[in-house]
Amino acid sequence: MPTTRRSGIAIHYELEGSGPRLVLLHGGFSSSAFWRIDGYVDGLRDDHELVLIDIRGHGQSDKPHEPEAYWSSLLASDVLAVLDEVGLASATLCGFSLGANIALRVAACLPDRVDAIAAIGSGPGQVGFACLSPEEEDDTWAQRFEQEGMAWMVARLEREGRLARARLVGQADPLAMAAWWRGWYHVEPIPNRLTDLEMPSLFAWGEVEIEGETLPPLPPGARLVVVPGADHVGVMESPDVILPELRALLASAAISRAISPGR
Repeated sequence: MPTTRRSGIAIHYELEGSGPRLVLLHGGFSSSAFWRIDGYVDGLRDDHELVLIDIRGHGQSDKPHEPEAYWSSLLASDVLAVLDEVGLASATLCGFSLGANIALRVAACLPDRVDAIAAIGSGPGQVGFACLSPEEEDDTWAQRFEQEGMAWMVARLEREGRLARARLVGQADPLAMAAWWRGWYHVEPIPNRLTDLEMPSLFAWGEVEIEGETLPPLPPGARLVVVPGADHVGVMESPDVILPELRALLASAAISRAISPGR
């Protein structure tokens, strides 16, 4: 399986399909395999070459046990390392949860590397945007990973009927997950605002996960999708809603590339 060490640690990735390249970044506690479970690979590979990345700490990538190894700038550098490895000057990035935050960080700090961005279930306060406040630190989950391993999260997913997810989450390294969870709360500020993003963008959340929440101000022209009845994981489990929106975003990115071929 292809691996790059350009960012200093081993990052595993896979290439599948043919056509313009689309980078897929999974959520926390999981791996790039979740894009297969939810039907995104089958739905996209006929028209796009998919770059599926295992975020550090996850899947087949290296799994440091130190929280400082999971700061957002380092997670973003891993994505850039893969882009460089496969010879991509720029690409469309699609991420879920943690992956969405990483994609937003790359888009904010190096916009020339990002043609378009799809942020599914993102928590943009953790990206470091100057206009947004980060979440308050909560060490409960990290402590549970250290004390109970992955068993408690597996049991939770099984109760929800998410058996395929439960099997994959059960393969995670609990000490790496504890370190990542703590690193998540170390927000590295950037001067950019979320509304500064100029590339075509799609933001999607589940109706349940944003109930009672105030959504952040989105970039001009951003497409907002709220999946009815979906919780945080449920929005990812709604390819019937997300895939058509993602295809429309990819079409917008293709038009932008045609207008500005030097990108």
